[in-house]
Amino acid sequence: MRLPRPRLTPDWLFTYTGVMLLLGVAVNWGAGFTQFAHSLTLPSMEVDLGLSHTKAGLVITVANLVRICSTFTAGTLAPRYGSRFIIGVGTVAAGSSMIMLGLSQTYLLVLLSSAFMGVGTGMALAPMMGLLSRFFRVGDRGLAAGLASMGGSFAFIFAGVLVPWLVGKDADEGWRNSWFVFGALAIGIGLTALIFLKEQPKSAEGGVSANQAAPRVRGAWPMAAYKSPMIWLATFLAFNTGWSQGVFNAFFGVYLSQENSISLGTVGQLVVLIGVISISSGTFWGALSDRVSRGQAFFYSYVLQAIAFALMALFPGIVSFIIAAVLIGFTLRAAYTICAACSGDYVAVQFSAAAFGLISVGAGLGNALSPTVGGLIADSFGMHWSFALAMIGAIVGMAASVVMIKNPASRQATLPAPST
Repeated sequence: MRLPRPRLTPDWLFTYTGVMLLLGVAVNWGAGFTQFAHSLTLPSMEVDLGLSHTKAGLVITVANLVRICSTFTAGTLAPRYGSRFIIGVGTVAAGSSMIMLGLSQTYLLVLLSSAFMGVGTGMALAPMMGLLSRFFRVGDRGLAAGLASMGGSFAFIFAGVLVPWLVGKDADEGWRNSWFVFGALAIGIGLTALIFLKEQPKSAEGGVSANQAAPRVRGAWPMAAYKSPMIWLATFLAFNTGWSQGVFNAFFGVYLSQENSISLGTVGQLVVLIGVISISSGTFWGALSDRVSRGQAFFYSYVLQAIAFALMALFPGIVSFIIAAVLIGFTLRAAYTICAACSGDYVAVQFSAAAFGLISVGAGLGNALSPTVGGLIADSFGMHWSFALAMIGAIVGMAASVVMIKNPASRQATLPAPST
């Protein structure tokens, strides 16, 4: 009797599930510029438009507040009307708003462009990460979310290389030219998504058995997603991550270049370092959450983030910034990946987009509030206090993670709900 040979690759890799994962990476890449490029473009924007730290933080706050509404709406509508159109149009809208930002000559137009960015990224990301849950088994969803989140890392790396180069060539227009490039890429990705995305897998794809696949993709309102206490806990954890990373995304470049006299080129190199490390970050944390628990993975990631922000706030200097960059890169996509996996753990799988939409509201609210609060603190007391604020967010996240550790996901929650 011959034993079956062990597979060296996942059984879904060469099915359409693999194509869907690639599209997920691409959508995260295109939308990721709105989250990760500001840390490098804001220093030049502040000088060009004469903005204070508070006004610069408000740019990100507006984008994230609008994104909250967009994410919630898109996550709610996706189970009923389908995800493909929402994802594609959202990514194209995000790209168009990036170009609009590059063309903006007044602060009002900058704020308006940021608002449109929030609309587009909310429409793109929540349905995309929820849609992926339909194509993967429960035990593979953390890995899948981690792989898809690599797109955000690519955005970080691309911005870290492109922005310092363009600003070095043209100090006045470099930040604008950067957004033109980002926008063109996002529009191309959105058009590709409109063509190739599918709403649900075939029975043989991705190892999703008939009893796991949702019997009805459209037509049901996702109220179960809003009644799950654990989804609300994940939303709170996402808020704390958004709170901490909102400060980092807004002021990392400003803090190093303007307050610690580190050149934008060196800042760009640190951003590239963060991006390179974060490529495997999402996959690591997603796989870890599959192996241990979502709560434990959350807790470990928050410990490392708290250390990173403490170093930046209490011991500013190039050595601390390098260590912090490594730790932030290693945990950058942790919460995003774990939350995406959670979205299919506690509710029926066809409602995962709505669950992830609600969780993203928490992250967006944290991202929205902390840049403006951090900017006010920076203008009043110094920017190192802003990073102390980020450290507090990570510590609160550690405490909340303990609750999730004591309430692991029930696999029964992933079974399809009765169609209505």
